[in-house]
Amino acid sequence: MTSQDARRELGVLVNSKYPVIYIETWEEGRTTDTLALVAEDLGIPLYVWTVTEGLARAGGAPIYNTQEPAQVLAQISHMESDGLFLLKDFHKYLDQAVIVRKLRDLAQQFRRARRAIVISSPEIKIPIELEKDVALFSLGLPDESELNQLVVSEIRDLTAKFRIKQELTPDLIPELARALRGLTLEEVRRVLTQALLEGYRLDAGTIERIRSDRTKLIKDQGVLEFLKVEVGLASVGGLARLKAWLEKRRGAFSLEAARYGLDPPKGILIMGVQGCGKSLSAKAVAREWNMQLLKFDSSGLFEKFVGESEKNLRKSLQVAEAVAPCVLWIDEIEKVFPHAALGSESDAGLSLRLFGTFLTWMQERKSPVFLVATSNDISALPPELLRKGRFDEIFFVDLPSLEERKSIFSIHLGRRKQDAAKFDLEKLATAAAGFGGAEIEQAVTSALYCAFAQKAPLTAEMVLKEIQSTYPLSVTLKEKIDTLREWARLRAVPAN
Repeated sequence: MTSQDARRELGVLVNSKYPVIYIETWEEGRTTDTLALVAEDLGIPLYVWTVTEGLARAGGAPIYNTQEPAQVLAQISHMESDGLFLLKDFHKYLDQAVIVRKLRDLAQQFRRARRAIVISSPEIKIPIELEKDVALFSLGLPDESELNQLVVSEIRDLTAKFRIKQELTPDLIPELARALRGLTLEEVRRVLTQALLEGYRLDAGTIERIRSDRTKLIKDQGVLEFLKVEVGLASVGGLARLKAWLEKRRGAFSLEAARYGLDPPKGILIMGVQGCGKSLSAKAVAREWNMQLLKFDSSGLFEKFVGESEKNLRKSLQVAEAVAPCVLWIDEIEKVFPHAALGSESDAGLSLRLFGTFLTWMQERKSPVFLVATSNDISALPPELLRKGRFDEIFFVDLPSLEERKSIFSIHLGRRKQDAAKFDLEKLATAAAGFGGAEIEQAVTSALYCAFAQKAPLTAEMVLKEIQSTYPLSVTLKEKIDTLREWARLRAVPAN
């Protein structure tokens, strides 16, 4: 959502007589600035409250005796003029019966005026009694326009204050701003200041330092990780149909495609046998389309405190939208919502709530985030995720064919500085019937270790020996793979 969109939508909520607006955000300063513009648009005053200062008109002195939550609500009740009342961190008091009752009274009172209480908080905590009176609003992260303005302002101030050598051409300023997408304005200030003060110069190298700092900052938050992808689809053996599908949509995020009337593709689900290229394909999409790759780490999603996991998910999706266009990769998506497939509330309904949030985002997102989800166990996925329209396509990755195995051998030998032309690929591929790509790679790697230990060149016989000593998943998990193939036969497109 752009800053202009936020300003307009908040104005609509106030004019629609919503008595309480709850803004989920970490950015108090940005919230205050946005509401000041909304109040200016509507021709009404903005009042701001904190428990330390009390209630004050924006830019004015605090009103006496309004620090306590009950006091400020009483003061607002006695004020007759229209206005916006921003209450910072007021969620901490919503477990008090008196506060909830007073808010409900104010909700009735506000229906006759253009007045609204705005609660800003990084977490959503709404008592059931207030649910019908509260409009939820997510401010989201700063858009490119806001970032550009802040970057220009900060560079001007910092270069003047610290005598920083400015070597960045004006045409690179937007690129610098793009490198900061996914951060709050306060995080942007800190990252930018640190990068400039490290070398007291601003040049193209500063942009790379900022990208690195942003990557670390977002990774430290626990759920998303920026990945640098080195491999493209040429490094993926087989999967011809999947590659053709992706190639056809290579330019689908361009302005030219939009003018042609095309909507950006939403995403794909790649399910199938373990070790057959699902994850590698997900990475390669970002490289082929020249887009940032974000990996979703479900292990960092779950927290012990109520509401924290949902907050982590919402924040991660906000970051992905702010960074867009990008590829969001969710590996083994069945582990993100472990109990949702059965409709189970064994985790107090957490999986169902997370799944509901995720489905809503899939349905309503406007930003060009291409979702690539992979799955090894289709039975663990909720049926709602698989219905038509959630993903553009569902691909099934089976064990590689003879020709695909030859291609995979060639790729892995080449990566390890071996001339594939000197190996009997037909013989190796035939011997590796039933092997997945990961198992073929392991056979080549193990054989290379043997050759290194013997101080001898790698030979096809060494690789064959490793193949013959391996029991592939097609043997150990035969029944599971057969079940997977049967499910996919009428429900998915073969990737091979």
